[in-house]
Formats: sequence, C-alpha cells, structure tokens
Amino acid sequence: MFETILIQLGAFSVNVSISAAQLFLALLIIFSAVKLYKTKDFSPITSWHTKFFILMVITETISAFAGTNIQKSLSEVPSIWTYMYLYSCLILFNGANLNRVLYAFFAGSILNAISGVYDVFAAGFDRAIGFYTHALTYGNAAAVVFICALGLLIFVKTQPPKLRILTAAAVLMSGFALLLSVSRGPMLYASATAALMFIYQYKMKAAAAVTCIAMIIAVIIYFDDPLRERIFTDRGGKDTASSVGTRMVLWETAIKAIAERPVLGFGKGNFTQYVKDNVKVPLSSTAHAHNSYLHYTFNNGLLGLVFLLGFLISLFRFIHRRSKEYPPAKAALFVFIVFLMEGLTENNFGDSEVVMLTMLLIAVLTAPAALYKNL
Repeated sequence: MFETILIQLGAFSVNVSISAAQLFLALLIIFSAVKLYKTKDFSPITSWHTKFFILMVITETISAFAGTNIQKSLSEVPSIWTYMYLYSCLILFNGANLNRVLYAFFAGSILNAISGVYDVFAAGFDRAIGFYTHALTYGNAAAVVFICALGLLIFVKTQPPKLRILTAAAVLMSGFALLLSVSRGPMLYASATAALMFIYQYKMKAAAAVTCIAMIIAVIIYFDDPLRERIFTDRGGKDTASSVGTRMVLWETAIKAIAERPVLGFGKGNFTQYVKDNVKVPLSSTAHAHNSYLHYTFNNGLLGLVFLLGFLISLFRFIHRRSKEYPPAKAALFVFIVFLMEGLTENNFGDSEVVMLTMLLIAVLTAPAALYKNL
C-alpha cells in the first residue's frame, strides 16, 4: 500500500516539480531494490529492454572516459537514472490501484495546465512554461499527457465516472496547454499520434474522418493570414538564428562531429563547446542538437546509438505485446510513439522532466494486472 502511495506522489510530482519527482524516484528505487532482494523475483527486469538499458549505462560511462572532457562527462552520466521510473514502477506496481495513480497524475497535469494559463493570461508571458524550465519542454510534456488521457478515453471503456470526468478534463486542459506553449513540433506530433490512435481503433471510418478534418484545417490556415503567419513564420530571428535555421545548422554539425568520433563519441556535456569551436554563424541555441537520436550519438557514438535503438525497439515491442491483452497498455503504446516523434526535433530523451513523466506512464499502464475493472 505504501508503495502505491509513493507512486501516486511520483505521478503527481512529475507534472509539477522536478525535485519532488526525483525525490520520490529515489525512494521508489530503494523500495524496488528491497523487494527484489526479499522476493528473489527478477522477472520484471529480465526483459530485453532492461538488458539494452544496462548496456546504455555502460556505454555512456565508457564514452565519458573516452571523450574530450572526462570530468564533465562523468558528472552528467548519472542523469540517465531518471529512466528508472520505468523499472522501479514495473517492480513495485501490480496495477491493482491504477485508478488511484491516474487520479494523482491527471490532477497534477491539470494543475500544470492551469499554471500555463496563468503564464499567458495573467503573467504576460509569450509562451506557457507552467512548472517546467521552458516552453518547449512544457509542450513536449503536454503532448504526452494529452495522448495518454485521450488514449484512455478511447481504449478503456470501463472507468469510474469521476475518473472519466478527470481524464476528459485532462484532455481539454493539456490540449489547451499545448496550444499555449506555441511549440509547433509537439503540436504536430500530438495531432499525428491522435490521428493514428483513431485509425487504429476505428479503422477506415476514422481514416476518412481524419482526412476530412485535415483538409478543413488546411483550408482554414490557407485563408487565415494571421494564423498562417504564426504557424509558418520562423521564430528567434532570421536565417541561422531562427528556430528552424538553428536546427538545420546543429543537425549538420552533429553529423560532422559523429564522423570525427564515430565509435564512442565525445561524452556527455561537450556539445556546446564543440559548436562554439566549429560554428561561426549566429544561433539561437547551442545546448544540444535538437534531435535526440543525433545528440545521443554525438555523446556516445554509433555503439551508443545501437544500444539506444535496441532499448527503444524492445520497449516498444514489450508495450505492443502487452496492449494485445490489457487495454490501458494501448494508451501507453501511443504515449511512447509521441515521445519517439518528439525526439526528431528536440533532445527530449535527455530531458528529465519529460523522461520521468513518460516512463512512469508506460510502467503503470503496462502493469501485470490481468483485469482493469478498477478503472
């Protein structure tokens, strides 16, 4: 029971406080280690995605020693621990109290959405950030919450009335928060994933409806000049300093760097310095490559990329198999899909706020419960 309470607190805090979320993660790791020691049941961590995750940790550590700044890289290797929300919850959670965890999670997400509304309409911010560090992180997280809530409404037919109302509220609020973040990538990926969900569930009827909606939206954008300008006008300056321009330069730079050190990469934490030394045009950001796959390869080389892809593919297969027998896992499948899409234009694999939120959701929605009547 106490373990479920910890997961509930983690589910609430991943939406509102990175420090609190990490605190509860530390407690969950301790409790999961104790449970493994007492029960000697290691089945929750014998999967292929666990093995690839361990290889990722080993490779990141080796890459730190082989990189260009050992001290800096070693200090950043432990950041991968936020993925442990997946494993600690898989070990501790049996799905018996999924409704309680979802109550806590959606309550936190709605509070975060309200904070974003305050940012824009009261504090005068141009873009909502809620309790997060910046608007793009806020948009990525809102997209994950939106897909989770929408997926539960579509795939899980049996829910207590209060939870169904809260889930519907989370769909509306997280969708509104996503719009307020003005993050075009997350909005695009959330829309595409939602369309895939409807087609997956309702087949050709949904495909026809999605096509019609897409055409209507395209017509509206075409005839609405202010809306079209807001969507397609690049932010952050002109040319290389713009949002798209910066990404193009950083992607090209990351590919060039990978070719220089293809096996083990540069180690974590060295991308900004590499850009500073090799790029002479103005950029709006140099913190990372704005692509999770390229940035991870820059850090850990092609060897690291192989293990990352092994982790992602095996975890996807795990969720997909579970979704065939447990309806909440269908929502987890599309949560993971939108998370993977976000990695195309952002370093969300290394963003602890988005990682913790996503990994917790995947774990609790794929819990080993045989039934979901508690929903």
